[in-house]
Amino acid sequence: MVAYVRYAYYRKSRNVEKKHPELFVSVGQELSSKHRSLWRLVGLPCGDRWLRLHVNLTGINDPTFCPEDIFFARIERILNDCDEAGHGPDDKSKLFQFVPKENRPETVVRYVRGNFFDGDNRWLNCDEAARILKGEFIGKPCRSSGGNGVELRNDLSPEWIECHGGDAYEVQKKIKQCDFTAQFNKSSVNTIRMMTMRCPWNGEIVVCRSMLRMGVSDAVIDNMMKGGLCVCVGDKGQLGKYAYDYDGKRFEAHPVSGLTFAGMVHPGYMKMVEKAKEIHSKILAYNLLSFDFVQRDDGSICVIEINATSQGITQLQYDFGGLFGEYTEKVVDWCANHCQFDKFNHIRTWY
Repeated sequence: MVAYVRYAYYRKSRNVEKKHPELFVSVGQELSSKHRSLWRLVGLPCGDRWLRLHVNLTGINDPTFCPEDIFFARIERILNDCDEAGHGPDDKSKLFQFVPKENRPETVVRYVRGNFFDGDNRWLNCDEAARILKGEFIGKPCRSSGGNGVELRNDLSPEWIECHGGDAYEVQKKIKQCDFTAQFNKSSVNTIRMMTMRCPWNGEIVVCRSMLRMGVSDAVIDNMMKGGLCVCVGDKGQLGKYAYDYDGKRFEAHPVSGLTFAGMVHPGYMKMVEKAKEIHSKILAYNLLSFDFVQRDDGSICVIEINATSQGITQLQYDFGGLFGEYTEKVVDWCANHCQFDKFNHIRTWY
């Protein structure tokens, strides 16, 4: 299984290389050797394909860039209880268990295994659900990834949800985002993806990396696998100079709005950092979490979802260096000495 995961990410990097071969040229023997020596300590062979991608794209000669294949084949599986994530943070229907009501999207109907509930988890019959579902809403499968199945829909019916919603489906009111994120692309809800880590050697919760994701079309989602862009965000909320698409193409300005990114600061970023640490402190089985945040038009902070597995890392490393920054060597050392926690029995991420 580990070999399969690693080969899947090799294929992913090959697909990028076909479009951008200039991103995979040599970065020098010394830097490559430092990178390989560092990451092979977790017990897997390490090449330098992901290092070459990041160094050539960003111009940052940082041996701590985290290889995506090693992250998914070993690190995430040790730091998180991946077997249980689908029954916890990864399940959007259970967001209410972890996030205060004022920081969640407003759910109008929740469908779980043949049952309908309202936003306060009161059971509904089909007629009651049908009356609530009149109007324009965001519908989303509760166990999807990559933005799959998230749609703006009118007048949903219980029958449609039962046929197409899978085991669990959420119907929510559309979020009105703040002016700062809306200025890039108004049709999509443009979110901050923020990865936090509970340092398992001392319990401190820190932010690893963050990025602002933006749509470029009239779709309601900003996900990069659906054509969106990302721009990395620094520790004070400052945007990087460039945005990138999924394959690493670089943009100095948003292709729809024409706005440049350098010099901008997200006004709600520090409030998001505070909220992420507060929530993560109550979720014990996962040392790594990725939050999707949006600042509403009234300034409040909303958590769209939390990811505990299949947490994309490549784009998070595009502007400010390696994923774990100053904590890299401690992460590697801790994972190397706690391989007994890698009990994951399924493949959750591959390309």
